[in-house]
Amino acid sequence: MDRTRVKHLRFVGSLAMWAVLLISGCQTVRTPEDKIAKSNIPREFNKVSMPEYVVEPPDLIVVEVLEALPGRPIQGERLVRPDGKITLGFYGEVFVAGLPLPEVKEKIILHLRKYLNDEVLGLVGFDEETGDPKDIEPVESDRVFVDIAAYNSKAYYVSGDVGSPGRLPITGNETVLDAIIYAGGLIPTAANQNIRLVRPAPPGACCEQLLPVNLAAIINGGDSTTNYQLMPGDRVVVYRDPIVRTTIFLDRLAAPFQTVNNNILNFAITKRQVEFLKVPVASQFGGGGAATTGNRGRVTTILPGAR
Repeated sequence: MDRTRVKHLRFVGSLAMWAVLLISGCQTVRTPEDKIAKSNIPREFNKVSMPEYVVEPPDLIVVEVLEALPGRPIQGERLVRPDGKITLGFYGEVFVAGLPLPEVKEKIILHLRKYLNDEVLGLVGFDEETGDPKDIEPVESDRVFVDIAAYNSKAYYVSGDVGSPGRLPITGNETVLDAIIYAGGLIPTAANQNIRLVRPAPPGACCEQLLPVNLAAIINGGDSTTNYQLMPGDRVVVYRDPIVRTTIFLDRLAAPFQTVNNNILNFAITKRQVEFLKVPVASQFGGGGAATTGNRGRVTTILPGAR
């Protein structure tokens, strides 16, 4: 083999090696865990309360009025539609998207004043000291109740090599470990040393957060440093093992060549079968043995050596 060919093979081999390294390179965020431990990032045993909940589609809201019109009760769950409204049946519709719960209650009561009087809605009371009538704020009414039945609009996401990736509703108490368990756990192709939490930047902020997750320390050592409390919109990403990714990459590279090779083999086999069918029967068995010839409908047997 000449030197030119050797250099060419070495060059091709180097390119293949670099391609494999680029495909299977480690993607773990290089954030020191000791720096994370000293930060104020909410995590297990150090959770924070969520901000005031804002109603959005498709939340479920419970609306109940103690005394409505006869035959026209107001009670039960109301779905916040994609247009941001809830329906109160006979009493019409109310836009509630983007409002906290107290404001939702106030807006519903003010809307119902078109149909019900203030006494029924609990907007009139009496002063305990003087006994004189007094106005009551809608949010303080004890005749109308508004609450959230299902928190559907706030969620987090789990993607990658887990049993059931997808979107999960958030209650404000979930951690990274909860998310992975709810998603069915890691599958055999997952890289448990390569998991991260991606936290989108809030409106007006600079950039998103990329936080590493040390799952082995969380499970085996009970270390809560990277077992972060999940916030609405968080993404838990479980990456695939580099060896598996490399194997898949090489299989994709080899697939076209395997297809061409199989087609060539099939063509060669078919060609040999066609050539075999064209050869006379006597020659296939070495040219010896008995042969038959026909003569006006009669069959004459010619033995070997006979003339």
